[in-house]
Amino acid sequence: MKDLPGEWKDHQLTVALRIRPLNDAEIEEGATTVAHKIDNQMVVLMDPCEDADNVLRANRSREKTYMFDVAFDYAATQEDVYVATTKNLIDGVIAGYNATVFAYGPTGAGKTYTMLGLDSEPGIYIRTLNDLFTAIEDSTEDLNCSVYMSYIEIYNEMIRDLLNPSSGYLELREDAKGEIRIAGITEFSTCNAKEIMALLTKGNKLRTQESTAANKTSSRSHAILQVAVKQKSRVKDINEEVRVGKLFMVDLAGTERASQTQNRGKRMKEGAHINRSLLALANCINALSEKGGKGAQFVNYRDSKLTRLLKDALGGNSRTVMITHISPASSNFEESRNTLVYADKAKNIRNKVKRNLMNVSYHLAQYTSIISDLRSEIDRLRAKIDQQSQEQQKGEKAGICDIKAEVQEYSHGEMALLQEQLLSAFREQMEIRRSLMELENCNMELHIDTSRHLLTISDWERDRARARRVREVTEEKRDRGNVEEQESGPEEPQYVTAAREEIGPLLAEQRKTMEQKKKETHTGLEKL
Repeated sequence: MKDLPGEWKDHQLTVALRIRPLNDAEIEEGATTVAHKIDNQMVVLMDPCEDADNVLRANRSREKTYMFDVAFDYAATQEDVYVATTKNLIDGVIAGYNATVFAYGPTGAGKTYTMLGLDSEPGIYIRTLNDLFTAIEDSTEDLNCSVYMSYIEIYNEMIRDLLNPSSGYLELREDAKGEIRIAGITEFSTCNAKEIMALLTKGNKLRTQESTAANKTSSRSHAILQVAVKQKSRVKDINEEVRVGKLFMVDLAGTERASQTQNRGKRMKEGAHINRSLLALANCINALSEKGGKGAQFVNYRDSKLTRLLKDALGGNSRTVMITHISPASSNFEESRNTLVYADKAKNIRNKVKRNLMNVSYHLAQYTSIISDLRSEIDRLRAKIDQQSQEQQKGEKAGICDIKAEVQEYSHGEMALLQEQLLSAFREQMEIRRSLMELENCNMELHIDTSRHLLTISDWERDRARARRVREVTEEKRDRGNVEEQESGPEEPQYVTAAREEIGPLLAEQRKTMEQKKKETHTGLEKL
């Protein structure tokens, strides 16, 4: 990802269409195929009720042609759908972008099959998680990565945690930044793909499903799987960068007509709640597709909890893919036509996407740990200097004793010559070693001075931030009292300015010392 931090990118909502094959019930009732995929993008929906002898409707054909980003028919596999719609979102999530994939369409159109799939043909959930963990393992080793997962369902306009059903029904809350949060939701942290799969399987078993005349395994709730990937550098620094990418995968319940599903009693009330939330979703799609033109400018996300949760996915900070599902049967013509109309409008929705980057300058609480680490490093370097000085003294004494022991083995004549050569070599070696030790001590002292200046700057930055917060509170009180006075922030003291000016020369001197140390080491090796 080559995007600059903080750069906003314009992203158009991606709309895909999937047409399932005719099922046994539709074949038995003699339904014909009215939805046809022409190429990879074009779909034609034919009106089964057209009458060629009707003169009044001769020029008013209800046959419609629709264009989407990608289209699939019954021949498409789960892998084909995944690669064309979702796979390219994974790198963005790891880079810190938000992404959303949701399945939309009438009941019995194959949404749950696309998202969840079967053991033999896994859907988008499983394939995305597998590739996500593979990409995380292949990413750079300089980053610490954490993965958090939550799984909920919206049933009868009530939110239920599928990973912790005992928590009861949950409520939506809006935080100080205007983001929608679910109070009391359970988030599991893991870096193991198998654990995520086990949690997903557990949640799916708890999801509300019932049989209707339109679908024997009808999903009676909207299921939302959220996976958050948080990454930060392993090396602590004042300017530590943290990026968080979130991936939402949503399996919506399907729109349904009571006459088609033959629901009564409790099932009919469930269908009313489903249609209500999906109608709110359709209204949001209408408003967003017209936004910026002559249509409505206001988008009402508050009509249902589903639209409030999908606010970012539809019109906010998210790369979004909408996989629309329809049945090709003539008996489902009206549902297919309405679904295609809303999917066609959704193509006009554009989101402003931005990387979720957080810097330590925004979180002053991290200064405490950084200052503590720097002080520990200073103590460690001082102890190392003392230790090396003691080792140097012991080494000089041991070297002289070793030379005397070797010299005694030679005759007096050879001994005098050899002694002179050895002492000369030993003096040169010790001189080089002493020079290296001095350079090392100088380098450590420079490092200590640099760390001390950094501590001075960090302490002042922290105090200035605290004073800024106090000043903001004071200004807020003044604004309430109609007082126009504003105080400027404290100027940077001279000792902090001096610390900033001294850091550069210290670093330059430190680099110069390291180069000289490498040169001395190379010279000593050549003489040996």
